[in-house]
Amino acid sequence: MGITTDIILILYGDRTDLDACIASIEKNCKDYALHVIDNNEINRGFTKACNEGIKAGTAPWIWLINQDAVILEGAQEALIERFNYHEKVGIAGSMQLDPDNQDLIRHGGTLRAFPAGAHKGGYVSMGHCRLPSKETWVNFASVMIRRAMVDQIGPLDESMFLLYSDSDYCYWARKNGWEVWYEPRSRVLHKLKASRGVTEWHQKDMAAFMKKWGITQQSVSREFAQLDMVP
Repeated sequence: MGITTDIILILYGDRTDLDACIASIEKNCKDYALHVIDNNEINRGFTKACNEGIKAGTAPWIWLINQDAVILEGAQEALIERFNYHEKVGIAGSMQLDPDNQDLIRHGGTLRAFPAGAHKGGYVSMGHCRLPSKETWVNFASVMIRRAMVDQIGPLDESMFLLYSDSDYCYWARKNGWEVWYEPRSRVLHKLKASRGVTEWHQKDMAAFMKKWGITQQSVSREFAQLDMVP
């Protein structure tokens, strides 16, 4: 069938998690090209490394996966099928389950993106987050992107070194007429721990995000609500 998916992993720090992620990809994915961008020697930041990975491939689907995620069976196919729902689906994100309690949903879609990302969650056994949904944004620990959309709207915004480039890119996609979806049939294990405590880059990237979208501290709620209303 050929390569359908460019899978992009960003390595930073120890590669134990990365090796586990790659093992899960080898077991549960097919028709892919794997691109590992090593940020250890030169730390480009998450956003620039993602863009380098995107440029390295040519497949119609681009799958960004955090190095500490584990891919479960059917995750790749479910994301690709979500794109077949509508030609304007540009971004699709996976359900993220806690590795130590796979009934616990850490990411099942999103709530606010600012000033810190808030995620929908719950429990698989209780039927939470079980339906696909159009979202304002999804986090990029496991997200598939339509390459045709990237060709139209451009890459991720590198003014955000580590954080916010995921929500920013989703807002940018929606502003340009594309849809962002959460796909519950695509499931990965992920603790949502990678970016916690990064206060310096949190502040810098927050400032870049606010400047881009014209958000001020005095009117955060009103201006961000307007962003959420973008179709």
